[in-house]
Parts: sequence; C-alpha cells; structure tokens
Amino acid sequence: MLGRPCRVLSVLGERLGDMGIEVDRISSGISILDPDYQGEGIIWERGIGPRMRYFLHTPEMDESYNQSLWRHSIETGQMIRHKFGQHDEYDRLKIIQELDEEGYTEYVSFPMTFSDGAKHGLAFASRSKAGFKDDDIRVFEELSNPLSLICELFNSRQASESILNTYLGTRAGRRVMSGEIQRGDGEHINAIVAFCDIRNFTGFSNYLPDKSLLQLLNEYFGVVTSRVEQHGGEILKFIGDEVLAVFPYTNEQSARIAAFEAMAALRKSLKDLCEANARGLNGLPAIHVGMGVHSGRVFFGNVGGERRLDFTVVGPVVNEAARIADLSKRLDHTMLISDTVAEILDCDEETCVGTFPLKGFPDPVKVYRAPELTRSCAFGPGNTAFLACEKN
Repeated sequence: MLGRPCRVLSVLGERLGDMGIEVDRISSGISILDPDYQGEGIIWERGIGPRMRYFLHTPEMDESYNQSLWRHSIETGQMIRHKFGQHDEYDRLKIIQELDEEGYTEYVSFPMTFSDGAKHGLAFASRSKAGFKDDDIRVFEELSNPLSLICELFNSRQASESILNTYLGTRAGRRVMSGEIQRGDGEHINAIVAFCDIRNFTGFSNYLPDKSLLQLLNEYFGVVTSRVEQHGGEILKFIGDEVLAVFPYTNEQSARIAAFEAMAALRKSLKDLCEANARGLNGLPAIHVGMGVHSGRVFFGNVGGERRLDFTVVGPVVNEAARIADLSKRLDHTMLISDTVAEILDCDEETCVGTFPLKGFPDPVKVYRAPELTRSCAFGPGNTAFLACEKN
C-alpha cells in the first residue's frame, strides 16, 4: 500500500477482488490548493487501471460537482448507497446516468474527512448483477479512514509543492522542498538572465484605478510567464512591473540552446502583447515593454533575513541585465542583449547598437539588438545546437 494514491487505489482494487468483493471502479475526489485547479480525482477501473483527473476553477466543474453523489455524501457526512434503477432522486444525477450506461449496478459514496475537518469524496462501484453485499459495504467503511489518512498525506505534500512552485518557480520550489532552507544555501549556476518591464508604468500607476492596474499587470505577466515556461525558462520574481527570468545552461551547446529559447520566448511575448494591444485591453492602455538580456555565472539560492528568505539569483550578471533593460527604454529599443549573449548566438556586428555606460558599472558595455535568429546570427537551421533544440 505504498506509493502515490494512484498506486494505492490500484493495489486496493486488486486486493478487494482477491477477497471476492466485486468492485469494478474506485474513485476519489480531493480539493487541492492550486491556482489553476480546484481539485483532483483518481479513477481506477478493473481491466483499465488508474487515471488522474484535474478539475479547473470553472462553472462547468462546479456543475459537475453538483451532479455528483459525492456532494450529497460530503454535505451530509454520511455514506450513500445507491442501486441503479430504483428511480429515486439520485438517478437524475449525471454521474449515475453515465455509469448506468456503462453497465454499473451499484454505487457507494463515502465522505473522507481530513484532520482539519474538510471532507472529500470516495466511491466504489460494481457491475455485478447483485451489486455489493452488506459485508462489502462494511469493508469499505473500514477502509475509508485509512484511505483518508493516505490521501491527506499526499494532499499536504502536494499543497506544499504547489505553493512553492507558484510563488518561487519550479526549480527553486523543488530545491526548497528538498531542504535548501538556510540563508546562504544554494549554488553558482550559468544562466541567460532576462529582465522585462513596462514602459511608463509609473504613469499608469498614478491614474489607473487599482483594479485596472492589476488587470493590466496580470495580462502582461500572464503573457511573459507562459512564453518563458514554454521555452524552458523560469520566472523567479515579479518586482512591481519587472519580470526576472532565467534560462540555465551547463556547457557551450546548452548555452546556445538556452539563448535561443530565451530569444524565442521574449520575441513571442512581444508578439502576444502586440496582438493584445491590437484587440484592445478592455479600456486599458496599450502595453509596451523594454527587455534586457545578459548571461553568465550567478548565485542561485537563499538570500534574506534570518526568518524571511527569498530564493533567487544575485550577482553582477543580474544587475547588468536589469541595467540593459533600462537602457533599452532610453534608446527606444524593445529588446537589447549584452555582448556575451551576442557572442553565444554569433551575432553580426551589424546588430551592434553601440557602447554605453551603465549605472553602477565602471566600464561602458556593448549592447546589440535582439537578433532575428535565422538571419543576423549563426544560430539557425543547420546549426548543431539549433537542431538539438528542435529535436527536444
């Protein structure tokens, strides 16, 4: 009975069958703490095995719950045993109608109560002509409490992972979950570091109502985040209107792939924002951004006070990327990259914008326009790193 809940229900179904209990379906439904999903479910069916289901925060999912026998069990705190064809109130429920069409004859729903008092759903169903025996029901009742404990254990871990991944990012969340929680814990990594912020955001903040400002930020953050994650990067921080993203790499070829993915993610973000501006943002001002991209070695780990930490990247590379993003706005360029990123991508000197001083840095730095990846740099079709990237 060890393993994730899918494995638990699989073993349970087989063991119950070995005991002579004709159970053909076991299902569970648990509320979870997740920004995208309100719950998750597992269905095990004899001859098919287990499968996971996730329930979005949508009216359709709410209606699906309302059409379940679980809702009645959870609201009453009682086991509900339903034999198909009795023409009672439960026959009208969608789940009962669906299972009836699949040849099921009996469905038993139990509330699973967690230690915080929250109730979740557990159900057993049979295709046997006679349905379940009374002794079978007693076995299910005895199993409901240990199953609740197992599900709560995994639910608690999942909630922790979800919170960490949501607020820190997947890589950082995983490392914190694995025990890197002391100030100074971390390591030096190589990464493409990108900063992006909204032009004239201070002006917007001065006249937009809070609700409109949040709507604008969420539109912008949503676009950039989805594209960065699609291309293997990770958002580490939102700072006001700034986004800090990283694309780690370990060697020369992976550096070229990371740089390519960063350019693709940022360019697609710009395209998405242009399309959103063209559609109109429900009365909000158009979103225009400035981006700066640099690469090199950074510290990736815990920084902060004794009881308040942040898992992020720090170092001169991060600072320079932020300054290049500022420079992009001053020079009226949407995106600028550092000479190290240009070198990784073998960019032509024609894309060089010039050499400029950056606040806090003793020497001026050379910056380039973000390249069209198949024209103004060598990283295009036919390049080994490009092909490796395409294959992945």
